[in-house]
Amino acid sequence: MAKAALHSSLSAPAARQALANDVDEHAANLAGWQQRYDQLSRGAFRGEIAELWFDDVQVFRERTSHAVRQACSIRPGTVWCGVTLAHDGSRIEGHLVGEGGVMVSGNPAEFELSTPDRHDILGIVASRTSLHEVAQALGTALNGDALEHPTWLACPPEARAQLVHGLSQLVGEGVAGRNCHASAQSRRFAQHAVLESLLAVLATPQADSHECLSFERRRRLVRAACEATISQADAVPTVPDLCARLHVSRRTLQYAFETVAGTSPVLYLRALRLNAVRRDLRAGRATKVQDAAARHGFWSLSQFSSDYRQQFAERPSQTLERACTSPRGAAPSQAQR
Repeated sequence: MAKAALHSSLSAPAARQALANDVDEHAANLAGWQQRYDQLSRGAFRGEIAELWFDDVQVFRERTSHAVRQACSIRPGTVWCGVTLAHDGSRIEGHLVGEGGVMVSGNPAEFELSTPDRHDILGIVASRTSLHEVAQALGTALNGDALEHPTWLACPPEARAQLVHGLSQLVGEGVAGRNCHASAQSRRFAQHAVLESLLAVLATPQADSHECLSFERRRRLVRAACEATISQADAVPTVPDLCARLHVSRRTLQYAFETVAGTSPVLYLRALRLNAVRRDLRAGRATKVQDAAARHGFWSLSQFSSDYRQQFAERPSQTLERACTSPRGAAPSQAQR
């Protein structure tokens, strides 16, 4: 069944920020939702929306100054997840959200949220089809009850912290224009990162029939994953892509890397991609750091720069500057043209 891209179907901007001094105006500012807000506490209202769109994912940050009753409906065929930045007494369908909990719904029917003064929430709206595809590639099953009924879920602290950090960074850099999303490659990596974070909240681990692979089979898996990562510039596979291509679950790939490389596939393959960016910068194959990072799937420029400094003890701009001022870096060789 063909799936409609969220962004193209709504003609929404890739990134935008909207401020409002009226609760009804604010309710209308979040694209793709049907919702009605009632202001419950007294005073001059102020609301802020910052949102970023990919093909199958919308991420946003919403801030409201006063207590609000929200009657909300998400688009059919999507899943919503909301995580508050603080334990603030929010309620979904009358249920008080527990500390560390996240709110979810995969049902297009209207549901009710009650939020307090100074509410600050990060949200994801994802294509249900895309979420299922990534779950299948990673060998996980989705929490069916959570997708059918608006509710809140207790979330492992590590998964919740990763969700908050990733969404905050993504929305903040997207609205400020400090990301690499001009590249289809980096947008794809960013969308996969969001979907994987969402899966960490919604997924129910499945038994894995490939846990007892021989060492040689694990070694071959690691080698194949590394070769696929370094041989396809501008089409670097994500970890779910690798799982699908190699016909293994995420857990199997994880065990293979832990056994053979002593670390996770995410960390190991990120190091390979950082090295690939460095080679591009040193060889003069890129004139901008942002272009080189995006080419190898890095979607957050600030996170990339931090990782690069930790990996090579210098900023990527220093690598590029040195290449541009050296005889070798001033002009590409004939073989590089």
